Amino acid sequence: MAQFLHIRVEDIDLLLPALQVHEVIGLEPQSRSAEDHAIWRDQVIASCDLGHVLQRCATALSHRQYGVVYSPDDSDALPVLMLIDEVLGLRNPQPDQLHKLPGVMTTAHGLFDGIWIDNKLGLKAYCVKNQLPADFLG
Repeated sequence: MAQFLHIRVEDIDLLLPALQVHEVIGLEPQSRSAEDHAIWRDQVIASCDLGHVLQRCATALSHRQYGVVYSPDDSDALPVLMLIDEVLGLRNPQPDQLHKLPGVMTTAHGLFDGIWIDNKLGLKAYCVKNQLPADFLG
């Protein structure tokens, strides 16, 4: 069974495929700028506020506490730094906890494979696709 990193951006919980996560970093105030790039391991990589990507902008960019260096696909391209609010740990969803998205096609269908629901823990999170669309960063 695949392992996922459980993160939160404002009011949305997400599961990122753990094998595509390179690093989770705490952000210093000076590294929380609105620039579209970041320096990671001496490389310039794209940076995005995941709240903006998900059209959730209740929190100012300067308040994001963490960044996840993440490969949005399985190519050899550089990863992106996604600014997030919380890291909630690693999850190992069981097959009976994974559910398809509702049938009506929305923008979310391009980003998510389905929904993970853990009734015992009272948690749910959207499962991010292994292969995100080319226009993921807008």
